[in-house]
Amino acid sequence: MSHIEPVNFEPAKPQKSAAVRTHSFLLKSTLFSVLLILVFITWFLLSSKSVRITTQAETATVTIHAPLKLALAERYLLREGEYAIEIRAAGYQTLNKTLPVGEQQNQTFNYTLLPLPGHLNIDVDVTPAKIFMDDIEQGISPMTLERLEAGTHRIRIEAERYFPHEQVVEIEGKDKTQNLNIALKPAWADITFATDPTTARILIADTFLANTPSTIELREGKHNVRIKKSGFKDWQKKIHVTAGENTAFTDIKLEPAAATLFVESNPAGANVIVNGNYVGKTPLETAIDPGQTATVRLYKQGFLARINKVKIDAGHSKKLHITMSPELVEVEFQIKPTDARIYINDKPVQLSGSTLALPATQQNISIRKDGYVDYNTSITPISGIEQRVNATLKSLRQQKLENIKPVITSKAGQKLKLFYPYAVTMGASRREPGRRANETQQKIELKRPFYLGINEVTNAEFRLFKSDHDTGSSQGHSLNHDKQPVANVDWEDAAKFCNWLSQQESLQPFYKIIDNKVSVFDPTADGYRLPTEAEWAWAARSINAADALLKFPWGNTQRDKMPPGKNSGNYADSSAADFLGNTIADFNDGFAVAAPVGSFDPNQKGLYDMGGNVAEWVNDYYAVKASSRNTSIDPMGSAKGTFHVVRGSSWAHGTITELRLSFRDYADKPREDLGFRVARYLE
Repeated sequence: MSHIEPVNFEPAKPQKSAAVRTHSFLLKSTLFSVLLILVFITWFLLSSKSVRITTQAETATVTIHAPLKLALAERYLLREGEYAIEIRAAGYQTLNKTLPVGEQQNQTFNYTLLPLPGHLNIDVDVTPAKIFMDDIEQGISPMTLERLEAGTHRIRIEAERYFPHEQVVEIEGKDKTQNLNIALKPAWADITFATDPTTARILIADTFLANTPSTIELREGKHNVRIKKSGFKDWQKKIHVTAGENTAFTDIKLEPAAATLFVESNPAGANVIVNGNYVGKTPLETAIDPGQTATVRLYKQGFLARINKVKIDAGHSKKLHITMSPELVEVEFQIKPTDARIYINDKPVQLSGSTLALPATQQNISIRKDGYVDYNTSITPISGIEQRVNATLKSLRQQKLENIKPVITSKAGQKLKLFYPYAVTMGASRREPGRRANETQQKIELKRPFYLGINEVTNAEFRLFKSDHDTGSSQGHSLNHDKQPVANVDWEDAAKFCNWLSQQESLQPFYKIIDNKVSVFDPTADGYRLPTEAEWAWAARSINAADALLKFPWGNTQRDKMPPGKNSGNYADSSAADFLGNTIADFNDGFAVAAPVGSFDPNQKGLYDMGGNVAEWVNDYYAVKASSRNTSIDPMGSAKGTFHVVRGSSWAHGTITELRLSFRDYADKPREDLGFRVARYLE
């Protein structure tokens, strides 16, 4: 049989519905969102800065382009950073700026808005009237000046017959229109003229205005009034008109006119005397006593006087035209050369014997002949006084020679002395101690005057042409000081320096340069050049035209003696014995290497360093010629060659051979003891 066991009773647990569960979730989410918002707001309030924006405009709209901002009354809460800001106000231009919010808690930004342009309506009581604003004409009134910049402007109004009106106007701007009404002040007065008899012509400054009686508007100021009527004398008066003050001249009584005489002459400008009284110069109009015979006399310097008789009835006029004959005066001319041409007032004339009959007025005289300088003078022949023109023309060459300067200065600063050379013998006798085989004797004659540099070209002068040139040094002694002679230059650079110097003075270059190489030279050019060997030898050795020559640079007193005299030049002396092979015993000139140019006594021609300091390039190509008895005229050396002649001793020379003035050397490369001096032909 079945067994029934008891079980414990447990009441069932209540089950939550789905709606209850959903409501609980929403409540929790809402509370969480609110909490997040409160946290965000708290964070924003704590991290934001208080910003105040101000302008001069009473009402302005401010727009700040920021993702997070809060407007509180006149302030904004903004986080630190830069924001675009736009400010608008009625009557002002929109302002767009960047607002830089910094780290300070309270910040104020003041912005000035630019007012919009304004407008000005101008009305003038006179039409037409010109309107000027700030001295620029704008147009004719009435008119409105639009889009005027705010601020102070100067207005000027001008109208014919009125005083100009000027005033300052303050333009408010802000797109507002202002009105300006202007009344101009008249610049004239009414002047009335009445005459007895009437219908006389009124002229102001010889301009006809009206017939009397008449009232005329005249501008303020002084006026010359003339009233004319045929048969009556002119009425004249200077009047002063004050604007607004009307005046009347009503008691003008015209007097009957005298007879009128018009006088003209050929030539004009003759003096006129009527009945012994001077009345002026022709052409003129004058009154004479009517019905009476008047004596009219005309005179003018250089012309014969003319006398006329004239009679004119009252109120009538007569024209007198008189041709005057020139008054001729004999003037003697003594002219050399006798075939020179004579011009009087630029017109050629021919002498009759030795005299010319000239009018007794100023005469401009010119004596001319080809190849001569014109002679110009002015004379005024006077009757009864003997006059003579003595003119000896000067040839153009003579004038040129008179204007020649004995010493000139180049653009680089070198002084050159003018020489008129003569014949000389170059070279040395075979019996002369130290003579070399290339010193054959040559007879030369220099006919062309030439300028020769008093000093050798210095480093400073050469660097005007070639700024980077460095002469260098020798054995620790500088050769590069400004006043030392330039060295370490080849012949080409010396020739190019001469051409450059010619260009500075607009002279014709002596050397022709092709592909940056000196090719040929032009002996007709007036530009700078290197001296020819013949010129150098003449300037260094010649004493006089008797062919007396120097052997050494230091002169005749020691020409066969060694050592050189005191202050005679810069040669290889005892101070250079440790680095030069041949030096002059018992001699010290004070300089181991090159000295400043002009440090020693000049030679017999006034030239410095023709011996010593640096040897010198000359123009000629090097060649050895056999002795000749023929005379060469202005020789310039061979037309081509490999080497160029070098003349003169240097600071590195100390032997008798090298110190002699007839010593000839040659080179094709620069040397530390080789420089140059410049020359040029006179013509």
